[in-house]
Amino acid sequence: MNHDIDVLLENKALKDEFAIRNLDLTDVFDPTPDDLQRENRFLSRLLEWVQKYLECGDRELMEKEGYTFPPVEPGISPENDWFIFQNWVQGRPVRMTIRRQLPDDYSPRAAEDLTDDEVNDELQKLEQLLSDIRIVVDYKDGMPPRLQYSHLLGRLDDVIELTNEGVWVFDGCGGCCPYCFQRPWCELGLESCWSEDEQAGEMFLIDDVKKYVSAGPGSLQILQKYQQQEDADYEEFLKTYEKRSSHNSMSSGFDDDDDLPF
Repeated sequence: MNHDIDVLLENKALKDEFAIRNLDLTDVFDPTPDDLQRENRFLSRLLEWVQKYLECGDRELMEKEGYTFPPVEPGISPENDWFIFQNWVQGRPVRMTIRRQLPDDYSPRAAEDLTDDEVNDELQKLEQLLSDIRIVVDYKDGMPPRLQYSHLLGRLDDVIELTNEGVWVFDGCGGCCPYCFQRPWCELGLESCWSEDEQAGEMFLIDDVKKYVSAGPGSLQILQKYQQQEDADYEEFLKTYEKRSSHNSMSSGFDDDDDLPF
């Protein structure tokens, strides 16, 4: 019991050290309340880094002394982790909305207020602005530009982590085909059957998509056919995998519970 109290008190003391310095831990730290000892190890190391940086304020000097990889979460790459760590210690944001990262004079026009030609121009303009802040748009080919533009406008208030290396890729996939704005232009969306399709009696499409396409006659039967084939292929894969696993186990001469000879 005393050990648990000591761990808890240490945890509070460590977090107080960051609060005194006005450093928001949520920017660089994923709490593990079910493992306070792990938290304390991480926080102790992070505090050491903070104290060292405030002392010398120079990355090169720190690296010469062995401070190579900043302990920030999630760790992405040494270069980007340094970028996040230095911003954080210096009181600068480490994440912000997409809108705030765009030029101050950029004022997007509503999709419904634009002609087809204007939508194309505005879409290209917005994609370039996003590219400038390391966001790559990779939507499905063949989608109406107006739908793409409208969806991108809806993401401008998303909060993302800042980066100085690599890119964010917006592919538009949320993993749930019925509610995806790209479904009619996506191979997976056209070949998988969901409960929403069964209930609708046809391919389920969200209202935004229905402005451009509609589910054709027999669409549910087509989806069911593709899904049956997909399920059959998966069952065949499982059988093949189980046979290979069984064969490998027999060939090795060891049961799964046997100790390996090394």
